[in-house]
Amino acid sequence: MKKICGVGWMALVLILGVLDNASAHNFSAKINSDFPSRAPGRDMQVAQAAPATEDSSLAGSAFSDFENRFAKHQYQFGLSLGYGFNFNLPPTGLPAAQRSKFKFAYFFPNFKYNLTGLIGSSFYQGALYWVMEVGAAVTVTDPTQNNRQIKNGPNYVLGLVPAQLEYKFIGPGRSWAPFLYAGVGGSWGDWYEETREISTPFEFILQTGVGLEYFYANGMAINLQYRFWHLSNSNVQSPNIGINAHVVTLGFSF
Repeated sequence: MKKICGVGWMALVLILGVLDNASAHNFSAKINSDFPSRAPGRDMQVAQAAPATEDSSLAGSAFSDFENRFAKHQYQFGLSLGYGFNFNLPPTGLPAAQRSKFKFAYFFPNFKYNLTGLIGSSFYQGALYWVMEVGAAVTVTDPTQNNRQIKNGPNYVLGLVPAQLEYKFIGPGRSWAPFLYAGVGGSWGDWYEETREISTPFEFILQTGVGLEYFYANGMAINLQYRFWHLSNSNVQSPNIGINAHVVTLGFSF
């Protein structure tokens, strides 16, 4: 009887040992399946191997909103203030002294609308703008002929230039851009009175020019421009020699 009890106790101990080992093995397998082993420092290495990505088109940009600032459909308002004077072009049979001489202040607000967004590459990368200008040119001294002041001399011209294109040469690594432009419009004023070059209150405007613009990070910009400015009536009435002028302006936009 004692042998049977001893054998029974030994069998029970063996069974419990086997069950305990099996349970431990199963528990270990479950832990390994739920939480697979990882090499020490592997997560850190992966994190270090994946540097933060950056849009290559913005790398080296003069300001953080470069692409948005020159995106298609963006627009801006501005103002050009300057000084102009006419010159004898085209040559005529009139002696130079008999040609009218104008010196005037130039005041033209403007609106610019980005038609294309950034286009091109290399040195000609840039954007094409539609520009509309409206303003006035006002004489600062009485015009002269034959070195004499014109009696009841002309005073002003009001102008509207609704059809003008401007191309800016824009580079991401700089905060300035050269540009060129050309436009057509119309004017109304009294420069035709007592002058030999034009003969009607309405005159067409033809203009073309170049400039340099500097951009600030806050969205504003300043510019320096030169433009060739032409007034004539397309031979609606004579005389129609036309007034041709050099105009230099300083401007800003926002």
